[in-house]
Amino acid sequence: MRIALAQFTAWTGDITGNLSRMQALLEAGAQDHADLVCFPELCLPGYLLDPGGYTAAFLKDLARAAEALESAARDLRVQVAYGTAEAYAGALRNMIVITDTGGGRTRYAKSHMVRAERAAFTQGNELVLTADGSLALGCCYDLAFPGFCASLAEAGAQVMLFPMAWEKQRAFVFEGVAAARAIENVAYVVCANQTGNMGLTQFHGGSRIIDPLGNILLEMGDRIGLSSTDLDLDWVSRLRSSADPATYPLLDDRQPPMPVRRGSFPVPS
Repeated sequence: MRIALAQFTAWTGDITGNLSRMQALLEAGAQDHADLVCFPELCLPGYLLDPGGYTAAFLKDLARAAEALESAARDLRVQVAYGTAEAYAGALRNMIVITDTGGGRTRYAKSHMVRAERAAFTQGNELVLTADGSLALGCCYDLAFPGFCASLAEAGAQVMLFPMAWEKQRAFVFEGVAAARAIENVAYVVCANQTGNMGLTQFHGGSRIIDPLGNILLEMGDRIGLSSTDLDLDWVSRLRSSADPATYPLLDDRQPPMPVRRGSFPVPS
């Protein structure tokens, strides 16, 4: 599988402008023979956290832009993953959508959110994998929670896809946990982040793909553009089965949650 990361600054409320930039990056990905082009979180509407901004008209415009993007991807014979907002299951959700070249559409509602996001969006409550089970969807802050990623790996995911709008202020969390999630789940971790400034928010950039041994295959810094690399899903299977002994069979050796027992005396202070 060849994956391209598309990193850019999505302007808040500028659906037309964001779509235009995404279509250009999608064409660049197709020219680079990517199987999948992955865009950041909330890249169609921009990182809009004001629930009042998601009017019925705005959501209709978002839906039309999504249709245009997906149509362009089908014409180019490339899969696309991107972030948007939808009125889904009776509530406004921060959504990640991935499509295949035949028109199939898989959607994931972000489940782990900071307080400002929870004020705008209803949290999702289910894990989502593509039909063949090889690729799982996450979103930004989900990456920080090991149980979320472990559940995806245990469901069979070999690639974990995280569109992001991760800010620079606390980028050390992203930087610190991304390789750990790849290593502990023997999986590729794919992070497509926004970059640049939007109002008071400074996005970190740093979009990257990490292999199951924790090696960074590509890293984009803060530049706007597109980068691609190839992922070997058969290698994930060999690592997990120990046919390739380069790492431990971590999924097989992982224990379920254990009960907690307290000792009979306190630790000296």
